[in-house]
Amino acid sequence: MKKIFLALVVIAIFSTCAFATPGRLDKDGGHKDKVTGIYHYHRGPNAVQPYDFRMNSVYKARVIRVVDGDTAIFTLMLDDGKIYKDERTRFTGVNTPETVHPNKPVEYYGKEASNFTKSQLKPDMIVWLQTDVGARDRYGRLLAYVWTSEPSEEDLNDEDAIREKMFNARLLLDGYAQTSSVQPNTRYSEVFAKFQREARENNKGLWAGN
Repeated sequence: MKKIFLALVVIAIFSTCAFATPGRLDKDGGHKDKVTGIYHYHRGPNAVQPYDFRMNSVYKARVIRVVDGDTAIFTLMLDDGKIYKDERTRFTGVNTPETVHPNKPVEYYGKEASNFTKSQLKPDMIVWLQTDVGARDRYGRLLAYVWTSEPSEEDLNDEDAIREKMFNARLLLDGYAQTSSVQPNTRYSEVFAKFQREARENNKGLWAGN
């Protein structure tokens, strides 16, 4: 009986290692995307490559997971039938208190901001990522404005639409973030400053009691 049990354990381990399953890398460093079913590699010479983003463009994507209040990992959902490297993405124009920095303690209101982002950007949720002039920071992270509903061309320049549909704006309006204007990505710096003033005047979030 014991030998049979050990044999079953060995078979189970082999099955786990030998075959690609959604969300888990197999022995060759690949797996199947759980939505598209497309097999692709994350390690080795055939690993998927990052996408070459254009400036001032909008891309459909799916949430993989939230890292902290102003950072999340997304996978692109393009119409070219290709799989690209998942993008660790820093939300452009905003800065939430630190929660996962290796050299800094958890900052005031950081957990609240992180939990809020996790509650709003759930795994497998569809979003739209808008680039500015510079698509990446010095660490190679994608820089993007995150829209929770697909924006029209008019929405991109409409303050009401930005308030309603853009997650970066929501972080400011609800007091989970402060503005972070870094050249050349300053398309919304003025309206973001306005949103921050509103949050501060209304004692929202991290501005409460100030």
